[in-house]
Amino acid sequence: MSPNVSEAFARIRDTALARWRQTFESPNPVILVGTATCGRAAGAIETAAAFRQALTEAGRTDIPIIEVGCMGHCYAEPLVIITKPASGYPPIAYGYVTPEIARILTRDYVLGEDPSLEFILGALDTNEMIPSLKDLPRFAIETPVLLERCGFIDPENIEHAIARDAYAALVRALEMDPPAVIAEIGRAGLRGRGGAGFPTAQKWEICRKAPGEPKYFICNADEGDPGAFMDRSILESDPHSVIEGMIIG
Repeated sequence: MSPNVSEAFARIRDTALARWRQTFESPNPVILVGTATCGRAAGAIETAAAFRQALTEAGRTDIPIIEVGCMGHCYAEPLVIITKPASGYPPIAYGYVTPEIARILTRDYVLGEDPSLEFILGALDTNEMIPSLKDLPRFAIETPVLLERCGFIDPENIEHAIARDAYAALVRALEMDPPAVIAEIGRAGLRGRGGAGFPTAQKWEICRKAPGEPKYFICNADEGDPGAFMDRSILESDPHSVIEGMIIG
């Protein structure tokens, strides 16, 4: 790979990180509203609109409201995360946030000092002030990898994804030849997410050796199994993980 590619990506990443920090590490609050399909079905669009109206009426249109994907707590939708560094509290996740509750949160916490603990699901970080989502039993046995950005970035904002390490693996892959990339995928144990669990490295090696040009890479985003919404969750909440994987392939 040309050094120019690596250097160019480093500049892009630095810019993305600077803008991310400007948004999320500033004294101003930030409101994240989950508007994936699960959130929309529960009224998340109306919840986001209520936040916007309340802030407009208060003359605080400088406070960003960011629509994000699903962080996995579909039962508690509409789900909202409020970050307010100046409060001394860690980012707080709120569940079942109706438009009425959105107006209460805006008045009491976003613009006030009361974190409205009666509406919380938990803090995103372990702390000594309020219960943390990390204290829930499910988080004791799972560490999100593929889904780690879901619910925390605007899926339509590529800079958000890059600030959270998206496309770094692609830059590394561009420094390797195709057999080395496939070998690395094999060592990682990556496999299909369907019932067959087909090893990705084996699949890619078969395709690489298959005769004929050109070759086509197709993303099958169909929910083939009733009740299985894995593809939807990834594509709605972090499409960049899929796009990056396809480019590497």
